[in-house]
Amino acid sequence: MNTKLEHIISTLPKDDFAVILSLIPTKLMNGSIKHVQYLQKILEKSPSSTATKNIPVEDRLIMSDLCRMIEKYIVINQALSSTEFIEKSLLSHYRSSEDDKLFSEHFQRASKQCSKDLKNASYFQFVSDIQYERWQFDQLKNRFSNAEAEDIITHSEVAFISKKLMEIVSLAHQSALISKKINTDFIDFLEPYIIRKKYLDIPCVSLYYYAIKMIYEPDEQMWFERFGKDLEENTAFFPAEELKTLYFQAINYCIRKHNLGDKAFSQQLLDYYITALNRKYLLTNGYLSKNTYRNINTIAIRMGRYEDAARISTDNVQYLRKEEKDGAFNFNMANIFYAKQQYQDALDALRYVDSDDHLSNLFAKTLMLKIYFETKQERLLDSHLDAMQVYLTRKKIIGYHKTNYSNIVRYTRKLMRLNPYDKNAKNKLAKNIRDEKLLPDRDWLLKQVVE
Repeated sequence: MNTKLEHIISTLPKDDFAVILSLIPTKLMNGSIKHVQYLQKILEKSPSSTATKNIPVEDRLIMSDLCRMIEKYIVINQALSSTEFIEKSLLSHYRSSEDDKLFSEHFQRASKQCSKDLKNASYFQFVSDIQYERWQFDQLKNRFSNAEAEDIITHSEVAFISKKLMEIVSLAHQSALISKKINTDFIDFLEPYIIRKKYLDIPCVSLYYYAIKMIYEPDEQMWFERFGKDLEENTAFFPAEELKTLYFQAINYCIRKHNLGDKAFSQQLLDYYITALNRKYLLTNGYLSKNTYRNINTIAIRMGRYEDAARISTDNVQYLRKEEKDGAFNFNMANIFYAKQQYQDALDALRYVDSDDHLSNLFAKTLMLKIYFETKQERLLDSHLDAMQVYLTRKKIIGYHKTNYSNIVRYTRKLMRLNPYDKNAKNKLAKNIRDEKLLPDRDWLLKQVVE
């Protein structure tokens, strides 16, 4: 795939091209038969068959035209997928035409659209927009408007505040992952107004407001409780894509608490995960992330819910990308077998874990490390640690991951050399493990020191 045209073509489903080919000769696209024939020729070729060099000037011009036409089709398709956009565009057109009959009929139709279940920011913006169209139309006719100015302003404010809070939530979560605080001065400025206007009674404002509080005031559990209550009571008022964002906020908060050792959040975390899985909120473009798939399995195992872990892994492997299915499923099963001390079954499953993803490989290698240590296979463990260190040295692994797993190797070697009867040495090693900043599986290492 070398040309821009081929790249654009690759973003669309094949079924769309029958429509595109039929539209090219119309006035909408302003194309000709030569454009149709050229696109047909491109569609029949393999993706890599068109070289960018030595393309005749005339062909380049045709390709440029086709890019413009297909992009116009994409824009039209996107616009027609939005009922709100269609209704507002028609209202605006009939207002500009000053057609009383058409405007009134369409306003009634658009108003019925407002009575639908969704009550998110888009709903409030849509209500404000059509009411404002009504107001403008009445002004053209020099008559008193039935549209309430206060309603227009209130709905517009709610939409704006909700969208701004939603934006901050998405950006703040990502920034928190890289320890970079974003500027929230505007939200601080808005907060008294939100409270004074009682906008926290409106779910599309309150949920994102509480989500921001959960990110920046994680120790104040009341924000999470209020968020959870509002989410449970108002799920029906939000589209699936938005619920995906909201459930991720609840899940991420529970993960942070769980990772800090607050076991009270483990059950809530698993419950949110299971609900989000069942409702397909965790899918992106129809696929489940292998990391999320692994995380859910790990949480269930830590809670001792091995049957649930196996069921969740089996039921949801279908949503992984094809190239990830075998490795991710077998790693999850190996983790379950390990937790049940079925070590040979775990090792057998790990043989099928082969990934291009270095982090997935390190998870698998660490699990093998634990099995060799716990089954006292010292020679195998020694060779495995050598191989793991070589892997960490040779592969291009992000800095802190390299440090994490190098520390596991280092402390496992110290465990192997530890005199189990030397209390001082054990206490010193335990302290070093506790004080180490970057160290996954810290609890496992400490447990081995004690035992």
